[in-house]
Amino acid sequence: MAMKREEKIKAAQELKDTISQYKSIILINLKKLPAQLQKKIRRKIEGFHRVERKPVINNALKGLGIEYEVDYPVLVIAVNEHPYRIEKILRSEQLPVAAKPGQVAEEDIVIEEMETDLPPGPALSALKQAGLDARVDKGKIKIAKTSVLAKAGEKLNSLKVQALQLLGIKPFKVRAHIAFAYDGTIYRPEHFEITEDKIKEDIERAITGAFNLSLNANYPTPQTIEYLLQNAFTQAKNLAVEANLYSPMSMDAIIYKQFIIGNNIPKGEKNES
Repeated sequence: MAMKREEKIKAAQELKDTISQYKSIILINLKKLPAQLQKKIRRKIEGFHRVERKPVINNALKGLGIEYEVDYPVLVIAVNEHPYRIEKILRSEQLPVAAKPGQVAEEDIVIEEMETDLPPGPALSALKQAGLDARVDKGKIKIAKTSVLAKAGEKLNSLKVQALQLLGIKPFKVRAHIAFAYDGTIYRPEHFEITEDKIKEDIERAITGAFNLSLNANYPTPQTIEYLLQNAFTQAKNLAVEANLYSPMSMDAIIYKQFIIGNNIPKGEKNES
């Protein structure tokens, strides 16, 4: 039932008053999002959340001075946490879904060797046509060999989709995505591609690069001073040995060089003269 203009204005004002009490406003696109997954994330996130009509949320955002317009079914979330915290929750809540013809495999779809409850018949032919080593064993179909049904990047045809359905395998996962967030700063979907793992990798790469640069430039730091001193000691010792400069550190090596190697005496052989 369509809302009257007065009802929209009132609902938008109420929504504006409610979400303005929180630090962060988050909008989740509900298009193609299973209701089961929507319920799971709403139970997991503390705060305000409501499926709202587009005119209402658009008017509420406008009333808050936020320049963004919704053109998709939306779940409005308001919390006192950073949007990245909510994104982390969304990443952890994923729902396995069945494959459809034409979908592209995100990674190799591997079918393990297994016994099934499928009786011989059309199912056996379907599995074989999909490229699986399917056989009859003790009156049931068995996948006799682990194999890759589809490689990453491969588009699934109807035969492979049917095989997955027969085996009860759901190779894809769906999760909720933040379409827009605001906590004084505007966040777009691309901002949430920066994960904790990626940040950790970037920091580790930066530390390694800085460490190597410091070593190559002979620039002492608390992290590199030990390695620089070891390298300087080794170079000084080698120089002393090559130049026959006697010191407590080079004496053994000079004697070894002059009297053992210089006389071609095998190492460990005693002088019997």
